[in-house]
Amino acid sequence: MSIPYPEATPDQVLCIDRKIHDQPVKERQAAFVNRFRDGCDGVLVSAQQASLPGVNNPLCIRGMKFQSAVRQCWDSGRTFYYIDNGYFGNLRTKVWFRIIKNHVHDIRPIIERPGDRLKLCEYNLKKFYPGKKILVAPPSVKSFALWHIDQEQWVADTIAEIKKHTDRPIVVREKRPRADRLKEDTMEEALADDIHCLVTYNSVAAVEAVMQGKPAITLGPNAAGVVCSNSLSEIENPRIPTYDERDAWLRHLSYCQFTFTEMSNGTAWRILNEG
Repeated sequence: MSIPYPEATPDQVLCIDRKIHDQPVKERQAAFVNRFRDGCDGVLVSAQQASLPGVNNPLCIRGMKFQSAVRQCWDSGRTFYYIDNGYFGNLRTKVWFRIIKNHVHDIRPIIERPGDRLKLCEYNLKKFYPGKKILVAPPSVKSFALWHIDQEQWVADTIAEIKKHTDRPIVVREKRPRADRLKEDTMEEALADDIHCLVTYNSVAAVEAVMQGKPAITLGPNAAGVVCSNSLSEIENPRIPTYDERDAWLRHLSYCQFTFTEMSNGTAWRILNEG
């Protein structure tokens, strides 16, 4: 089958709306890329069109199902905008979605931001309090695949390393479907169960932990890495950021997550490209 080149100017964003060129667009996938396309004056394309030889436009990539496109952009230096669930503000319903330029998480040093966007988000910020257990929260198998890491092996290696530095009890919590983990045995409940510290790779669980008053150790590219310890050798005395540090960090993250309306009206596009 011959796949046509996308009809786009060189600087227009190609928004990937489906995995296979001749398959119908999935409604949920379209909900994101259609809105971002409107806000950035982009063009809807299939993954095949986006990866045709000689096509180097910036890409809009929605979710880990398109991780091969993320890798290709990293390998070639191609600009991309990655859309996934927001970091916070979705306590009642999911209205905030992160959009990260050239990565899947915001791992930049904290940029000083005003508090206007943070005030729009519903969130809790608790004081730090002690516990006894270590909570290991590995990302999903799909998320680990982006880094060519085997989840089971990572858990085994991480537990073995933790035991070199502490004799605290260790609990492993594997990621479950979002609908399940929001209804029962939530991350908030898991963290409140006598947890001393959370350990993860690039999971958003670290963001939740620091907001819920529990220190975290992040071992991979993580949006909470700037307010966490990053070595298991610090498991007994992990970094505990101050309230002001957490506030500055959350204000920073509030500028990388957006609503559907902000995707459509160009607000997301403007903020993402302000620098």
